[in-house]
Amino acid sequence: MVERFNAGARMTLSQLLQIFLFLGGSALVGAVFLFTHQMITRLSQEVETTSRVLAGFCAQASYPATSDPQLRQIFSQVIANLDFPIVITDRANNPRAWRQVDVDPALVPAASIDSLADHLPIAPVIQQRIERVRRQVAAMDRKNQPIGMTAGSGVPIGAVHYGDPPVLDRLRWMPLVSVAGVALLLAIGLWGLAIIRQSEHRSIWVGMAKETAHQLGTPLSSLLGWAELLRVHAEAVPPGGRVQIPAAELAETVAEMERDLDRLNKVAQRFSHVGSAPRLERRDLVPVVRDVVAYMRRRTPRSAGEVEIRERYTGPAELRLNAELIEWALENLISNALSALDKRPGVIEIAVGPGREAGRIEVTVRDNGRGMTPQERRRAFEPGYTTKRRGWGLGLALARRVVQDYHRGRIFIRQSAPGEGTTLVMSLRA
Repeated sequence: MVERFNAGARMTLSQLLQIFLFLGGSALVGAVFLFTHQMITRLSQEVETTSRVLAGFCAQASYPATSDPQLRQIFSQVIANLDFPIVITDRANNPRAWRQVDVDPALVPAASIDSLADHLPIAPVIQQRIERVRRQVAAMDRKNQPIGMTAGSGVPIGAVHYGDPPVLDRLRWMPLVSVAGVALLLAIGLWGLAIIRQSEHRSIWVGMAKETAHQLGTPLSSLLGWAELLRVHAEAVPPGGRVQIPAAELAETVAEMERDLDRLNKVAQRFSHVGSAPRLERRDLVPVVRDVVAYMRRRTPRSAGEVEIRERYTGPAELRLNAELIEWALENLISNALSALDKRPGVIEIAVGPGREAGRIEVTVRDNGRGMTPQERRRAFEPGYTTKRRGWGLGLALARRVVQDYHRGRIFIRQSAPGEGTTLVMSLRA
């Protein structure tokens, strides 16, 4: 599953499908060309072989035998089942037998051909039919070299003229038809992918806008609350008087406002990294995770025993990271775990320690929520995919981009099953 938020990101699913369609279409066209070429070559060879066999058979007879009625009948029976144009001529180029030619052999009496060979006059209509056969013989000879027939002494006694079968002509058009069909399919596929991409981009940008509003909403609401508190104190002072606020309350108000302003600054920093290469600094991951857990703990339900967030840290975990982006990714993982809690008490455990692979540090977020089905696990990191009634399905997609594209790490679901909770892992290079 792939996400794309700018032109420099790794390929999206639609891009992979386009490449697959192009390569698949090219392979299909090449296969059709190769298959058709082989079929045409083989069929041409079979036609030529059949003609040569027939020519050799005819060559066994002497010229007087070629005018024999019984031998002529044998010739006609031999070529009766051929599916390509063929004409047998004597040494004077007079057609003696033919098949798959425009002129029906029954319309040309053998006696007329014998008279023509003896230079005797024949009926004009018969003469025209014989000339039509001769013209077709000339057309066949332009495509295929005629095969000569000789007697045992080497004396020429005639020739076999042959053309291409109709199926061969149709096969020659097959590559063009196939290319047109594949081009049409590719055009339809690319059109569909363009629509998918437009929908994906629209969903991403709408989701980004929603995520921005969500990220800004909490600190802004808090600042509005503190501003309202100060306004109430100011309105309680008579004209010309001085505002009297207890020192402890004022200090708390200022501290909370500074915390909210810091939060707004972090949000601005996060979104400034989208579409650009963030700066990575080597630092301990544990304090970053602690800050995120502390912030998320303040946002969880406060009722006793409703939700418990546990922490477990195994030694320091130094690596190159961008703190704002890692915080963003971890917040999304914890938010995803919070939304998955379907029982009370809900438990979320965040752990930081050495990974199962050497040279890696893992951040694990485990919950005892509803878990995922295999289909949900496969689609969990897709942009726009969500199982919640409200939401844009960008949390895990953003987390994956932060971990994989910016920190060259991996994020995956280690374990999840319906009713058994989910374990999500960020694996980062130490």
